[in-house]
Amino acid sequence: MRKPVAALTTLALLTPLTQLPLPVAAADDLASRFTLGVMPDTQFYARYGTEAAGDIFGSRYGSNPFDVQTKFLADNHEALGTEFVTHLGDLVDQPEDLASWDIADRAMAVLDQANLDYSVLPGNHDYAMLGGASAFETYFPVSRAEQLSTFKGRHQSTDVYAGGKDYKFPGQTVDSEYHIFEAEGQEYVVLALGFRANDDTLAWAQEVIDAHPTLPVILTAHEITGISGDGSTYFTEEYGQHLWDTLIRKNDQIFLTIAGHHHGAGYHVTTNDAGHDVINILQDYQMAYLGGNGLMGLLQFDLTNNQLEMTAFSPWVQQKDSAKLTAFDHLLPEGSGDSYAIDIDFDARFAGFNEAWTKGDENDPNYSAVLRDTVSKGYTPYTITETEKPAGPDDYVKVEGTAVHWRPGRTTFEGQLLNDGQAAPAGSVIPDVESGQDMTRVKHRAGVSDNLVTYSTDIHPLSSDSGSLKFAEPSAKSAVAWFETATGAKINSMNFENGYTMEAFLKLDKDFDGDDNGWSNALIRDASGTKVNPNEPDGDPIQMLGVSNLRELRWYSLGENGKGFSNWTHEVPKGEWMHVAVVNDPKNKSVTMYVDGSPILRDGYGPIGMAGEEYKWLLGTSAWEDEMEDGWFGSIGEIRIVDRPIGEDQWLTARAPKTAPTTDAPASSTPSASSAPAEPTTTAGSSKFLSGVGAIISQIIGVLGGALSALAAQLRNFLRI
Repeated sequence: MRKPVAALTTLALLTPLTQLPLPVAAADDLASRFTLGVMPDTQFYARYGTEAAGDIFGSRYGSNPFDVQTKFLADNHEALGTEFVTHLGDLVDQPEDLASWDIADRAMAVLDQANLDYSVLPGNHDYAMLGGASAFETYFPVSRAEQLSTFKGRHQSTDVYAGGKDYKFPGQTVDSEYHIFEAEGQEYVVLALGFRANDDTLAWAQEVIDAHPTLPVILTAHEITGISGDGSTYFTEEYGQHLWDTLIRKNDQIFLTIAGHHHGAGYHVTTNDAGHDVINILQDYQMAYLGGNGLMGLLQFDLTNNQLEMTAFSPWVQQKDSAKLTAFDHLLPEGSGDSYAIDIDFDARFAGFNEAWTKGDENDPNYSAVLRDTVSKGYTPYTITETEKPAGPDDYVKVEGTAVHWRPGRTTFEGQLLNDGQAAPAGSVIPDVESGQDMTRVKHRAGVSDNLVTYSTDIHPLSSDSGSLKFAEPSAKSAVAWFETATGAKINSMNFENGYTMEAFLKLDKDFDGDDNGWSNALIRDASGTKVNPNEPDGDPIQMLGVSNLRELRWYSLGENGKGFSNWTHEVPKGEWMHVAVVNDPKNKSVTMYVDGSPILRDGYGPIGMAGEEYKWLLGTSAWEDEMEDGWFGSIGEIRIVDRPIGEDQWLTARAPKTAPTTDAPASSTPSASSAPAEPTTTAGSSKFLSGVGAIISQIIGVLGGALSALAAQLRNFLRI
């Protein structure tokens, strides 16, 4: 067993990623510690890193997250006290794609070359039989595992556990293995079970445990723990509960389980038949930004202070070009399920099967702190600068060809602008500042509260609008609060045969629960696919922008050419504003979706424009077979649709040219007097006063020039004239 050299004043790391001296632990912070590297589902790194997929990671960022993860572990395992690494399965996403396996093979080979021991197991996305052999066994054969000093054996069974409801892999071989590693003078067993290993494999696992009756056991599998919409974790009904009942609960040696598969992170503690705690960790970031954004875990065993500490981090984010960082780049995510500490009295926990167990020498630094310091050195997180923020309500790029631009910040009721926190009852109007194609809140049924929609001054920091509309949590599946365009509005029949750019500012409520609030939409067309295309019936709207139960933003549009496609994002945060842009380019039939300026992974090709004729646009609701349901839970800001593809420099997040006039009228397309929306008043009798203030402000700008233009614009925004 190797030990880190804690007495050195500095420890130079070998890669450009972290060429910084490591901090030395304070003398009073030394303890008996070691760490375990945790690599959750890497499938999208393999899938989208291939040449056929356009090597999204390499072409955009110059490296693949999978490679960076293993290189970081290899280069820093001594400095971080890493005795072993566990991969939780789903090395690849499409197991028949050999190029994806080549990426996984290349990345994991870095650990082989560093002599850093690891376990690996097949997930459901790793299951495929190629020429009579499993794809997993082809790339990670026993002969490869035997080169690891900790490897003790592998078991292969046929077919997965039959009790699962969702997955069937007839004839599939399932590979499981076990390792024994040493840390701080003690040995630990790692049982790595293939996805839904059947009872034959569990019997083998029992034999391994019985053969090592004094060793603590760490059980890893692709699926053990699930996660609910509120972030709580549990044993999955499909397999985790069976694994608990059949193997875990009756074996006191199993004190820790680690799994991936279900999108999210967290842990729960259960009590086994011996009355002792079993810690069950879930870590899976595949639905995070860019398929995981390089996020992984370092699990510290602090044997002196009786704690397990998980630190989630991304070595890939640390090495990204700072100019390419976004709000979704989290170096050290701090969610309650990402990084945490769990109390565990190791001596007492292991006493039932090994009274001789003892902690090691207390000469190790706090590796969790070392990790945080190491990846943070020289890193500057993404921030929105003051110059990027709008100076006022007109500080955005006016675009020729704008079909509609709804601005909730100017919502009125009975001609009066709403104030912060005020309800937007039936009859409230969201103006289209481009051509007067306003949206009005409909009166759905008697007894519906006005307070289901309220006006708020809360906006995305890059939106130049004055406010947004906040939709309360729907009290029933049937939607009761939405806005819609007028019958006969031009936008209802526009097909965008030259493509389009659709932009929206959205925020999910901080209490959004995927189980209760998923599959809602912020913007739809009032027509189902069944109505428009009865030969291919679909109860969903023909255009919709919304969110899934997994908190993935989705844009679906049936094209004017009869083709449809859904764009899906990563799992987006709750309680944070996002700017969404969808660009349809008829030149290559692409539909590309961006969130806060970053392109997502799952884009597509096929549709051109938007199908539909004389169908209203609705805001704040979804629908199924033309019945309104699944109301939006969160906030909606300004929305704009342009009749062609435009670039980021023309989006609503871009600032107006310095020479652009500061006027509410669009620079490139001024509506006629008959079609322009009427300016609302704030209170009765105040319009002349505000107009006078506006005139004074205009004179200030004219006299003093650009020096006071930003200040004047801010004052105009405040007065909302």
